[in-house]
Amino acid sequence: MIQKIAFVHYTVRNMEVSVKFYNETLGLPILFKGEDWSEFDVDGQRLALKKATLENEARENPTSMVWFLAKPIEAIVGDLKRKHVQFIDDIATHSYGKMCRFCDPDGNPLGLYEPPPKNSMDG
Repeated sequence: MIQKIAFVHYTVRNMEVSVKFYNETLGLPILFKGEDWSEFDVDGQRLALKKATLENEARENPTSMVWFLAKPIEAIVGDLKRKHVQFIDDIATHSYGKMCRFCDPDGNPLGLYEPPPKNSMDG
């Protein structure tokens, strides 16, 4: 069952510059800082930054995305597929958790996220 919004993310071109902006300029505490993914605390809500994988990705797709906390993600994906929800990609496993994207009826992207086991995101 979807439990709550896990985080919202923005795609950025330069992780170092963006982390400095969100941390130093906006004053958001860093929860996790990585080369291609960083997270900040906004009064208990997570704001994430994802490094663009294509040169123009951040400019061509400047929108944010809602990611729902989904545990266990495999069961929720299976349930949504049985309900004929259109998925953009399969579940991907990263150091920062499991993720996959799907669309609402208008084609807006939404995401499912299952965090990694505790302590696996340190450093």
